[in-house]
Amino acid sequence: MFDPRLRTLAVLLAAGMALAAGTTYSIVVGGQVMPDKAIVVNGKTYLPLSVLKELGIGYNLKGTTLTLGGSASANQTPGGANQRASLEGCLGETLFNGIWRFRATKLEPIVKDAGTPLETQGWGVTVELRSGAKAMVQPVFTGMRDGGIQVAFDDAQTLTADALDVQKLTFANLPPGGVLTHQLKFWYRYDTPKDQIKTPTKLLLEINPTGFENTIRASGASYTTPTPSLRVRLDCQK
Repeated sequence: MFDPRLRTLAVLLAAGMALAAGTTYSIVVGGQVMPDKAIVVNGKTYLPLSVLKELGIGYNLKGTTLTLGGSASANQTPGGANQRASLEGCLGETLFNGIWRFRATKLEPIVKDAGTPLETQGWGVTVELRSGAKAMVQPVFTGMRDGGIQVAFDDAQTLTADALDVQKLTFANLPPGGVLTHQLKFWYRYDTPKDQIKTPTKLLLEINPTGFENTIRASGASYTTPTPSLRVRLDCQK
């Protein structure tokens, strides 16, 4: 699936082509200026193949055929709602996107209001978030969304982090090198039958820096990947 932010995704193939280039444009992906330029030929904008890798779009060039949508580069997985393009790792593995060093260390079942009619089953994921910025910064102002922190299951169902509790993470004031350890909580409905309680396989942490460019710049750091969202596989350990 192609990035919807791009109006035109056309690829410039140099071999065997003699195009009279007109206007050129600088290309910025995820806040990073790319070394190659986009060009306009006969009113159409062409992008170099090197940009595809930065967008997490796989491609294969064989003979005179260019196939798009192959496997992405290592440590990045493109996809839809539960498979959004992200840095990916296992429990215990540190992921770094240029601003945040993040790792999930433990998955365990949790219960609230135990022994009452409102007893609720859920899952707790202990995480560690460390700032790589050069100034005081809050995750929420770097594009980390409360509603974008979820656990996902094999059947593509998700649970979203407890709306109040998650703010202890997203609104934390972290100095340079500061670290926060917190258990994220994900609850089923209180009346969910116990035989429907399944073990999640992924922790999803969505980061969308759009609109927070000034805050990120003031932090003295920047995202070093066009896909700063994070995904932790809860079924593997490192």
